[in-house]
Formats: sequence, C-alpha cells, structure tokens
Amino acid sequence: MSGHIDERKNLILNELNNYGKVSVAQLAKKFEVTTETIRRDLDCLEAEHKLKRIHGGAIKISFDRQEPSHINRESVYREEKQKIGRKAASIVKDNDVIAIDAGTTTCEILYYLRDKKNITVLLNNVAGLNIIIDLKNKGMFDGNVIFLGGEIDTNQLSSFGPISENILKNFYVDKAFIAVGGMSLQNGLTGYNVNEANLSNKIMENSKEVIVVADHSKVGVRNFYKIAELNEVNVIVSDKEAPNEWNDILNQNEIDWIVS
Repeated sequence: MSGHIDERKNLILNELNNYGKVSVAQLAKKFEVTTETIRRDLDCLEAEHKLKRIHGGAIKISFDRQEPSHINRESVYREEKQKIGRKAASIVKDNDVIAIDAGTTTCEILYYLRDKKNITVLLNNVAGLNIIIDLKNKGMFDGNVIFLGGEIDTNQLSSFGPISENILKNFYVDKAFIAVGGMSLQNGLTGYNVNEANLSNKIMENSKEVIVVADHSKVGVRNFYKIAELNEVNVIVSDKEAPNEWNDILNQNEIDWIVS
C-alpha cells in the first residue's frame, strides 16, 4: 500500500513542477481517489517541506525574495543543469559573440564550448569567469573573454550596477544565455535581485537571440523582480517538456522550447 502512496506523491510533485500549482479536486479526479486522500498526501508533502499548502490545493516552494547563495545552489539539480548546459552550448556556432548571465546553470554552458572556434564571451558571472580562465589556460577554450566589471555580489558571485551596465552598452552579441529565478505565463521572467534583473534585461536588449536556461523547478514560479516578458525570448532550454498550457503562448510568440 505504501508503494502506491509514494508513487502518487511523486506524481503529485511532477504535476506541481509542471504547473506550479495543483488543486485537490483536479488531483482527486486525475488519480481516481477521494479528496480526503489527496489532502492527506498534500499535508504529508508539506511536512516534508516539498510544497506549500494553500486553500484548495498547493503551490511550489520558492525563494520569492531571497536567493540561496551561488555555492548552495551549485549542487541543486546539478545533473539537470549539466544537461541543459550541454544542450545550450550546442546552439553556439564558431565565431559567435555570446553573453553569459550570472547563474549556476549558465556556468555549465562554459564547459561545453571546448569544440567551438573563435568565441567571444561577455559575462558578469564571477564563478563563470574562473571557469573560462581555467579552460583557456588548459587550451580547452578558443576565444576571447570580456568581464562586465562593476560592484561585486560576493554571495551570488556576480557583478552588477552602473559600471557593469556602462561597459555592456558598448557591446552587441549574437546570443545571450539568461538565467532566471522563475518563469510563468502570467509574470514572464523573474529574478530575486533588482540589480541582477536590470542587467539581465539590458543583456537581452543587446542580443540578436535570447536563450533562457532553466530547469523544471523554475517553471510556473514567480520571483520578486521582473526581468522581461516571455515574448522577448527566442529559445528556452529546460530538462523537461513545456507544460501543455504553455504551448499556445510558445507557438504564438515563436519561442522554441528545447529539452536537454
């Protein structure tokens, strides 16, 4: 019996990851059980800190205002981020000028640029800068590196602010790889920090093509600061298929959703 319960709870979490929110009535109908059974499942999952109960259902737990540190986020969904990084890097062509936004998923892209030729990388990602310097010193990166210097966020390992923005305005890139705290149909791309969000937006403005890299935990999530609308994105690279209700919007705005 417990096996069936655990399987149902995992399916509930999958629904939550896909849609960001679930209702007791819909889950009861989907799994052909009573609403009381679903409520017990949701209560149990909340006790395990895997979701947050609301009236009539549950929502994903998200850090709406405070982002965990870069170091703490590195190990979260690490395998998924590596796959996303590999897939995103496959979009890069020889001689491209690319911008790498601050984030743990965007860092993974850098490891898979080793077969590309004459790449110019702009980044405000301190952790990413260390990665690309190490790869270049080992002869595993062919190209140039431009760091968008400025004030340093020692928690998120990124630069931000007027200095970064002034440097950025002099450059135009072929592809911008953007990290987000969340993305939803209603709220678009969102982040935790107004300074990082502003710089991400300006990177997008200066790019021919915008690629968002986000694992499934970011889908259906809204954070504190707006980065941009979904219609400003060309490609989304994620580890899971887009939720069904996203398909119309993706098609209308000609956004490619690529699964890693």
